[in-house]
Amino acid sequence: MKAYIIIIGDEILSGRTLDTNSNFIASELDKIGISTFKIVTIPDQVFQIKNQIKDAFASEANFIFTTGGLGPTKDDKTKQVITDFLNDTLVLHRPSLDYIKQIYYKNNRVMNPLTYNQAMVPSKSEVIINKYGTAPILWTLKDSKLLINLPGVPYETCGMLKEVIIPKIKNDFQLDYIIRESAIVIDIPESELAIKLENWENNLPEFISLAYLPSGSKIELRLTAIGKNKIYLQNSIQNEINKLNSLLGKNLIISQTTRIEEIIGNFLIKNNLTISVAESLTGGSISKKITSISGSSRYYKGGVTAYSKEAKKNVLMIKEEILKENNIVSETIAKEMAIHCSSLFNSDISISTTGVAGPNSDEFNNPVGLAFVGIYYKGDIVIKKYLFPNLTREEMIARITYKSLESLYFKFIDEENS
Repeated sequence: MKAYIIIIGDEILSGRTLDTNSNFIASELDKIGISTFKIVTIPDQVFQIKNQIKDAFASEANFIFTTGGLGPTKDDKTKQVITDFLNDTLVLHRPSLDYIKQIYYKNNRVMNPLTYNQAMVPSKSEVIINKYGTAPILWTLKDSKLLINLPGVPYETCGMLKEVIIPKIKNDFQLDYIIRESAIVIDIPESELAIKLENWENNLPEFISLAYLPSGSKIELRLTAIGKNKIYLQNSIQNEINKLNSLLGKNLIISQTTRIEEIIGNFLIKNNLTISVAESLTGGSISKKITSISGSSRYYKGGVTAYSKEAKKNVLMIKEEILKENNIVSETIAKEMAIHCSSLFNSDISISTTGVAGPNSDEFNNPVGLAFVGIYYKGDIVIKKYLFPNLTREEMIARITYKSLESLYFKFIDEENS
């Protein structure tokens, strides 16, 4: 089954307010087997709302959601448009009025005529009391489609959708299962990956779809299977994941999580290993990634942002003659940073980064986008050199952060296979 989501609000289109409702609604629907095929954002204008609802009912959608325009002010026009669309009239919904009165009474506020209007609803709609706000939710069946009108306030929409609307949909409709599995591909460009997987992709069963989701230097392959038999779908997805594994080898990460920092954390716990980080180029972003995982205190010993030459000397204790004799952005300094970081924190593993994020070159005239990553692993040291001249400063930091974790992952793979 499919959903059509209409976000109503001038404040969304002006950029003053971020639309989080559509993302949340689509995500929650996806969990119960309803795929969203269209999301539109429109202003608080009667003809726009009217035309969009007509388009939604003429589409392939089984479920039509709107957010916004249910409040008491003059710019809240959704309810009247719905009433006209249904050839209906507004009637007083006594339970809603009583509920609104209770809210005002508890907050020592006086109701006004506009507030009373909140309790006026189309007579053909089922009304759902909004326990997070005053605007009631409308649930309307028409032409074998379900129209659900939600408030625009995210707090209200998210709470009511999760606690009331989704359970009600599950109870009232027979839904397909949606099974999704993801695998992460690293160190293969998207165009090369598409060629490599062309034959496999062309032979996927009709009920399984594939999405390429690039993010920085990694690509998430998301497989989606839709159908009535849950076990069959799960087995079919697993069969395709097995084929991917044989095609991509160590470039494929198969895990319950797509976050490489979590995968690394699980490996460290499993093997009783500890890690520390010495960052120059990345400015603490690797440590931030590692410590974003709950329980990372079990393996993360600490980190230092040794941005200046003085910090490299006084904190990491790199010898002054080495710093004088070598370019700060170099293989030698990355190596020294990793070794001394491991010693400083007494960790089994350490990661170091040094480079030029731009937009300008450094005092040594190194090219913008040059970086070195050091991986110290139980006495062994590996240095990776990268050059990304066309990235912004923020993109460069994010790319090297991920490449650092990716390099460590490959080191783990090599260790397990040795």
